[in-house]
Amino acid sequence: MLTAKVMLLGDMGVGKTSILYRLIYNRFEGQYKSTLGVEILSHDVVPADGSDPMRLVLWDTDGDFGTQIFDTVYVTGASAAIIVSDVTRPQTVTRMVELVRGFEERFPGRPYRALLNKIDLPEAVGSAGAIAELAKSLGKSSVKSVSAKTGVGIAESFVELAQTIRRRQL
Repeated sequence: MLTAKVMLLGDMGVGKTSILYRLIYNRFEGQYKSTLGVEILSHDVVPADGSDPMRLVLWDTDGDFGTQIFDTVYVTGASAAIIVSDVTRPQTVTRMVELVRGFEERFPGRPYRALLNKIDLPEAVGSAGAIAELAKSLGKSSVKSVSAKTGVGIAESFVELAQTIRRRQL
């Protein structure tokens, strides 16, 4: 089975752990303890095209690292990244763009998905214009609106990323 290391990056409280728990355990809890350092989980993704499953080794990082995460040993050997923001907190979207740029610089040609989390919240309704701008600046196919609470877009984002990793043979 092909295995790939995937980093989860983003500010504290954007929902990185919630996204992983939705993906792996199909559950959502409203309260999580902040991740300290890194938590490592794995998930087998079965592609829709019937090809062999791929094991994603998911590194859920501490949001306090910010862009300095690229100076740590944690990112060594990363095949891809999931970079998360909270759509209701514009500063986390700005940080997400900084993290995307840092990942592209550190790992040129490696795939990523920029996930705009918490689209289920009422405050997310007013952010459609900002989401459109972000999608245009980062490349529309790399940006997804998701909800860890409802599960919308979560599994699909990881399947798409796994297919890209396989296609690029990373």
